[in-house]
Amino acid sequence: MRGRMRPYLPELTIRDYNTYQWYLRGVRRQLYTTYGIYPCYYGLRYNGVLFALLADSLAGRPATCKRMRVPGTLLWQNMMCQTQGIRLAAQVEILLSWHRIQDAQWADLPVGKKVRRVVDTVLLRRAYKKAAAENPALERIFAQERDQANVQMALNAKNYLLAAEPKGNLYGALYSLLATDDPNQRKSMHYIGSCIGRAAYLLDKAESFSRDKDKKRYNIFLVNGIYDRNAARENARRQALAIANDLVRAYGMLDVKLNRTLLDNIMLLGLRHAIEPLDAENQPVRWELP
Repeated sequence: MRGRMRPYLPELTIRDYNTYQWYLRGVRRQLYTTYGIYPCYYGLRYNGVLFALLADSLAGRPATCKRMRVPGTLLWQNMMCQTQGIRLAAQVEILLSWHRIQDAQWADLPVGKKVRRVVDTVLLRRAYKKAAAENPALERIFAQERDQANVQMALNAKNYLLAAEPKGNLYGALYSLLATDDPNQRKSMHYIGSCIGRAAYLLDKAESFSRDKDKKRYNIFLVNGIYDRNAARENARRQALAIANDLVRAYGMLDVKLNRTLLDNIMLLGLRHAIEPLDAENQPVRWELP
């Protein structure tokens, strides 16, 4: 489940597709105007577009679409103007990208990727420092998640819930920032983010299973007696789908004021497709009302 949650295109209307593209260009332009050309073209690798959509849609803030120049080109296209949701999404993208680079295991990287990591670190450092200064609360969340993850690895935790808790807490905190001041909405958004974080943790650990096994590093599946990569992937997929079904209950309680059909597409079919790329249309996440 690496990368961002995207819409499921076979079920997406043209109107919602255009809205998504306008937000994507808006977040990219925000990265360019606030943090520079390299962060802009480093790419939207996480859920920045979804963060912006959720923040603006939950608050009922209609973004203004304007025709503006695409950063680094002479091309002019429609894109959403700067909103609170888009600004927050740009900050989250920078911090997620920076910490992902720092968390990578240096010994596992081939020579080419080691060079790329050094380049990314040098060219993203200024943007990271600016984003951390703009939103120090977000940076503290990342530091807490890293410390919690180190504790779980030191303990060789065998409980899946405990092992995934640090990443669940991180994403829970990130998603709760997108909610309005309504405490019920914040609670629901925290739970949604926590579910996404736990599912992402399990799927990422399944992908790194072989490397962790060869390097004799901590892996939640190894400490639970799973020594086959395919078995680890199936276990992660099964648990992630169960987590996604829990997420749907909390998502159904949200009062989404704008872009409801687009967010439904991303949070239901898009999430399922991120977990299980094949047959997402025929086996959608079950909608179970509380």
